[in-house]
Amino acid sequence: MRLHKLLFLIFLVVYFIAGLVLLITGSVAHRQASKYAEITGSSIISGAGFVIAIGVFIIVLSILGLVGAIQNRLQLLQIFIGSLCIIILLQLIAAIVGFTLRGKADSKLRQRLTESMPKYFQNDHNVVEEWNRLQQKWSCCGINGPADWNITTSRAPPSSCCLNNVCTPLPTTGVLPYFDQGCYQYANALFYRYSAALGGVSLFFFFVEIIGLILAVVVLRDLKNNYGSV
Repeated sequence: MRLHKLLFLIFLVVYFIAGLVLLITGSVAHRQASKYAEITGSSIISGAGFVIAIGVFIIVLSILGLVGAIQNRLQLLQIFIGSLCIIILLQLIAAIVGFTLRGKADSKLRQRLTESMPKYFQNDHNVVEEWNRLQQKWSCCGINGPADWNITTSRAPPSSCCLNNVCTPLPTTGVLPYFDQGCYQYANALFYRYSAALGGVSLFFFFVEIIGLILAVVVLRDLKNNYGSV
């Protein structure tokens, strides 16, 4: 019994730290994704919010488990086991949904970028700020290239399509020095980077939680054998 309880206590400490990791990871992803939410959509923000909620729930649940294990409170351990089962189920559902919708992410992202371009010249502050940030950060222009601005908005590309926001014609050719690369590949990479990070962290803790659930059930069984059922 002592060995089982010790292992369970170690798990709870690790689980508490895991909750903090999820909370921090979700918060970072949420903050970064919010910088481009108007032009790339809210998928990452929603996923990050889910991870943040799970992180907070895990922190509270690990404290509940610690109190139950240290004080030999059977009811608290039962609540812990039930809540842990719910978390595991939610993470499994989220993983299945995320995997199912993954194939639609590319077309949805491209659609969001295309729909946001006309808003740039309609003085939508958030769209203007996010497109400027995206194009300057990654030295890109439009979705596939500078021509997208002409095609989609019938306007010349904005100054953020040029280095340091300066679109002065080249003295040798008279051509405006727009960035050649489109921004879709960078926005797509950003989307998948944070999606992979959130998914990877959640999947890792999914297996950790299975181990914790087994330990919790064993400790509860040991306590019932020693103190009787409640």
